[in-house]
Amino acid sequence: MLTLLISLSVSLLAAIGLYFITYNYIWSLMLMVVIILGLNFFIGRYFLKKLTAVFQEIEKDLKNNRFEKAINRLKNAYAFSKWQFFVKEQINSQIGIILYMQKKFDDAKSYLEKGFAKNWMGMAMLATLYFKEKKYEKVKSTMDKAIKNAPKEGFLYSLYAYFLTEMGEKDKAIEILVKGSKKAPLDEKLETNLEALRNGKKMKMKNYGTLWLQLNIEKMPQGFKPYQMVLARQKIRRR
Repeated sequence: MLTLLISLSVSLLAAIGLYFITYNYIWSLMLMVVIILGLNFFIGRYFLKKLTAVFQEIEKDLKNNRFEKAINRLKNAYAFSKWQFFVKEQINSQIGIILYMQKKFDDAKSYLEKGFAKNWMGMAMLATLYFKEKKYEKVKSTMDKAIKNAPKEGFLYSLYAYFLTEMGEKDKAIEILVKGSKKAPLDEKLETNLEALRNGKKMKMKNYGTLWLQLNIEKMPQGFKPYQMVLARQKIRRR
């Protein structure tokens, strides 16, 4: 990316210049490292502020049901991907989430598949689409990746367990919930689902409220507007 290229170029020139002045390669290498880290930090922070401003405008658009405008803003933000790693993937995830919430599932899937693995909500939606298509191996691999990148999100363990029970893999579902109870011990809803499965009862996914309903596995109540919550729970990442 351009940030890394600029950092390397400037630091290399500075290091070469210092070497010809001091003939000390250790000081030259130290200067090179300092400049690389410094430029990466300041350039990264600059573009993070730019992206944050874009996402704030998008939240306003979603609150006012301006979905196409929000998507267009995100597409315009692709320009930042030349400067920072993973920006394009993060934008793809957010576009996919918005399309998913509009029930444009085919369009959403194409973006979510090219999305950011650390956007756990995008990954949960992608796994749900695979589940509806009965592509169960893809459900598992997607949920494994989601949990790996967001190990403390209790909802992911419950969702994974729900998918597994629907696939007829109750024992595996219990294993996932046990794992989740260790990683997210404060999630009482997860513990409730674990106890339910152990006692031969159904999981209570509705306890997760908006998180569950926005996946469209069950019918949404009238007037349900999850858009603000979806973006608010995701963090913009520089790298």
